[in-house]
Amino acid sequence: MSSIALFHAYGDAATEAAALAVLRSGQIASGPKVAEFQLALQAWLGLPHAVTTTDMSSAMLLALHGCGVSTGDEVLSPAYTCMSSASPIANLGAKPRWVDVDPDTGLLDPAALRSRITARTKACVAYHAAGYPAAMPAIAAICQEHGIALIEDCNSALGARLHGQAVGAWGDAAVYSFYPNRQVNGIEGGAVAWRDPMKAQSAQRLRRFGIALSGFRDTLGEINAASDIAEVGWSAAPNQLNSAVALAQLPTLGTRLLATRVNAEGLAARLTGLPGLTVVARGHGAEPSYWGLLVLAERRDAVLAGLKRRGVMASKLHHRIDSYTGFAADPVDLPGTAAFLERVVALPCGHWLDATGLDHVAAALTQALQETQD
Repeated sequence: MSSIALFHAYGDAATEAAALAVLRSGQIASGPKVAEFQLALQAWLGLPHAVTTTDMSSAMLLALHGCGVSTGDEVLSPAYTCMSSASPIANLGAKPRWVDVDPDTGLLDPAALRSRITARTKACVAYHAAGYPAAMPAIAAICQEHGIALIEDCNSALGARLHGQAVGAWGDAAVYSFYPNRQVNGIEGGAVAWRDPMKAQSAQRLRRFGIALSGFRDTLGEINAASDIAEVGWSAAPNQLNSAVALAQLPTLGTRLLATRVNAEGLAARLTGLPGLTVVARGHGAEPSYWGLLVLAERRDAVLAGLKRRGVMASKLHHRIDSYTGFAADPVDLPGTAAFLERVVALPCGHWLDATGLDHVAAALTQALQETQD
């Protein structure tokens, strides 16, 4: 069998047709598909105040800014995450305050979160790592108790649910990604969903330099000299091509998510009882979207190398970003993060794999584990 990729950039005939239609229309930068995708996404999420953006980092920046984060503030964040999630903290002149994770799940530890709050803490970013929902009831309660804004990082968790409720509905804001390897491939793209409709309206303006499109141009199509930009924003508005491609994939998203869950559960069953391996448990009431199936392996680096030699492109997903000096964050011991990152492996389990592919992943992992025990 050829190598099995961890991720898959989804595309189908509808995706190709949507892209071609936009390219032929000449309306590439802006056009009706931008608004159509935003409305369709709001309906799919059940979150009526979602605003689409050029990419996930822009969505996170708008979320942090809308929560009042600015120079000198602190933002609670796990160190087991990606730069696309954390870099906007530094871009706004704030500092991340690293919070430890549960060593067995890689998700924010509510007790550790509480211990890291200071008078300068403005917001908390709760990452649903690899599509596994974090402990949102406890995290939300702590943030509410301390008056801290809560942002859910759903960049790989589109479609995940917790206690019957979609992730993204627990916080003040939620951020999504439509990068090619996510559940919806928009070529690039992101979104921020707000609880407060006024903040959504602000984000709608700020994603395009702060321009309020209504009244910005006169009857001749020229910029209206009487219009004002009260707050200068960013260049973060999505284009017509990305929006059309993402929009074309929403009708099949539910089917693909279900197939991925079935695959993840089937792969987990194949791996149960293997010596030196633990399948990461999903939390109580959690329905992950499974960006990958997470397992914990003894002698992980050797196991990972063995998998890749056998054509299974597994990964540890993230590097500890608290190692980067550019954040200028206060150093802190994160034993849970260290323990998790020493053992975690993300395995392919997406909807594109059939039973033969899952069998190959399981066999490759079994052999890789045996090699480490010989």
